[in-house]
Amino acid sequence: MIKKLYPHGKPKAFNITYDDGVLQDVRFVELLNRYGLKGTFNLNSELMWQEFSWTHECGMEVKRLPQHVVVDLYRGHEVASHTLTHPYMHDLSEGEIMYQLGQDKANLEWIFGQRIHGFAVPFTYYSPLIAECARRCGFTYARMSEERYTYEPPTDDYYWAAGAFHISPGFTDFVQGFWHTDQELALCQIVGHSYDLDAENMWEQMEEILKRVAESPDVLSMTNLELVQYLRAMRSAQITEEGIWNSSEEELWFNIDGNVVSVGAGEYISRSYDYLS
Repeated sequence: MIKKLYPHGKPKAFNITYDDGVLQDVRFVELLNRYGLKGTFNLNSELMWQEFSWTHECGMEVKRLPQHVVVDLYRGHEVASHTLTHPYMHDLSEGEIMYQLGQDKANLEWIFGQRIHGFAVPFTYYSPLIAECARRCGFTYARMSEERYTYEPPTDDYYWAAGAFHISPGFTDFVQGFWHTDQELALCQIVGHSYDLDAENMWEQMEEILKRVAESPDVLSMTNLELVQYLRAMRSAQITEEGIWNSSEEELWFNIDGNVVSVGAGEYISRSYDYLS
């Protein structure tokens, strides 16, 4: 039996992605760093430059982080685009969508000095036009705001639905189910905003989740980009009863008849190898 695994032979992956680049990200990144985990943070460059703020329904002021803070803060994590100004996308023209995505990508690449691969749509509206604009702007993937409540990894890089939002009613059950699922390439993806952790008094619950991820020998923390690149490579692998050919540039991992093995980039491995028996 051949079962696909994540890097380093891990059967499960944990992914957390937060939007907007707000003040509470400072505390949240400190938590991630404390437990050796990675996150993906989706930013709006123009709102960052404006140091935009707004009042949450609970009365709390939500503040965007300024440019001089974010470069050091997100080091070691992934930064992705969340559009230039966080608009409602449903009534934007093709040209306006291209500008919101393309200009934010260019701004973030200038700020962080690196390529920006990911896009996360603001609010809930998503369409084939937005997906096509993301491709044309040079994004590697695009994340929607739709929740799936499954542990199956995404199969379309430009229609990536979220696992669960951390303020959704089914969130706790979703996370608890992840520890017990035997889904191949099981993925727990959590989506939200760090200001929710203040507004909903969720810091203790979130830290317990992060601590358990860090202590689990079966779970690997991965950014959106790491997941997309690895899963894309895994989809290209040719797997037969006789063996595996890895045609990608990524090292891939498998459980073959109870043995955890890696298949290097461009390599073929046969099930008849002595060390697999």
